[in-house]
Amino acid sequence: MAEKVLVGLPSGFADLPPGRELAVVLSTVDPTTLSGQDLVELLAARHRQTCHDQARQLQTIRELAYSRPGPVGGPPLRRTIVDPHADTEIAFALTWTDYTANLMLSVAFTVLEKTPAIAEAMLAGRCDLDKAKVFTTELDDCEPDQARQVVARILPEIARLTTGQLRDALRKLLLTIDPAAVRKRHDKALADRCVQHQEFANGTAAIAATYLPKDKVAAAFDHVDAIARATKAAGLDERTIDQLRADVMADLLAGVDPTTAGTAAAPATRKGVVNLHLNLSTLACLDDLPGEIAGFGPVLADIARQTAAQMAEHAQWRFSVHHDNGTLAAEGRLRYRPTTAQANFINARDRTCRAPGCRRPARRCDHDHNLDWALGGPTLIPNLCCLCRRHHRAKHLGKFTITRGPHGIDWTTPRGRRYTVLLHDQPPPSPTELGLAAHILGHHTPAQLRR
Repeated sequence: MAEKVLVGLPSGFADLPPGRELAVVLSTVDPTTLSGQDLVELLAARHRQTCHDQARQLQTIRELAYSRPGPVGGPPLRRTIVDPHADTEIAFALTWTDYTANLMLSVAFTVLEKTPAIAEAMLAGRCDLDKAKVFTTELDDCEPDQARQVVARILPEIARLTTGQLRDALRKLLLTIDPAAVRKRHDKALADRCVQHQEFANGTAAIAATYLPKDKVAAAFDHVDAIARATKAAGLDERTIDQLRADVMADLLAGVDPTTAGTAAAPATRKGVVNLHLNLSTLACLDDLPGEIAGFGPVLADIARQTAAQMAEHAQWRFSVHHDNGTLAAEGRLRYRPTTAQANFINARDRTCRAPGCRRPARRCDHDHNLDWALGGPTLIPNLCCLCRRHHRAKHLGKFTITRGPHGIDWTTPRGRRYTVLLHDQPPPSPTELGLAAHILGHHTPAQLRR
């Protein structure tokens, strides 16, 4: 008998938890019968179910690692220690590489033994395997008690974080909870710094320096980027900005003056601009909260202080000092393009593109009017935000809309989905606050929160 196929989504579909019932419903939904908004709801539901199934897969991997060899259908015999050859069994069964099998074993042990709250989040459809891998990598050196403490702090935000944002949040939290342990790992990594090269089958090669201090890497990248952008601005070179950066870096390392290789010189009076964020209390040595280098993530408090002190020697460092509530205050005059002071303030406030999950540094974004200039939107700080070129185009050409709401930047997609992007380090509002804001704005349900 043919399986019944649903036309449209059943009532209460968005609230179905992952598991057997949702799996049955998903198997009967025909996506060709759904509107764009319903398709987004279907996609979200499939992701919930995938998270749940991935947790079940990790449970199976863990059980296999402790199982004893035996006949098919035999008793479930278990070892007290992990089978040292379990990774080979897994790799053979799933056509995985040894690396993948080992990684999945590590994830299974971290999720199910070291930090079981992650397993619960996966079973509930709130955390997927990619995020579980980030937890595994970042918490590898942590003691179980410390790892569970970190996970308990992060999990309430997990559904609003991309893997990149999760990685940064974990590193910043570890810097806050146990800076001494992070300093120890940091110093050990610095001792292992090296330059490596690799050849590819297509006849090209790569060169990379690893385990360098973040401040040096930020300044070095900005120097290469300045030369590449000056070349692009000259208008005589057809290479993309990525190609120019790669060629400039190779020329500099090879001892070749980039200008003799057809590259324009960077403006002579310009020093690199790198944005450093740190708390006033940290700058005054009253605490050791981590700082952050825009585009490169959190850094140890003492490195942030050293960077601020040495800014005049190495680069034109711009730094914003925040009070504990994270607020800044400034004003600007009415004009289409923001003043330098306004632009610097907006970059310091936004730090990254204000689209959900986008981590492109503010200094590489456009300053966009929330209410378009053509519609009467003023060039004042409350009406400006940083958008990367991709999301800027999505707003103007893709029928995405944005407004500044009470809790951050509110996005509405062409398919009617609404998201609120919170400010960096801003705690999420309570459900009551969200519901009240939605009611005031005339919406039936609150927007989904993102970082």
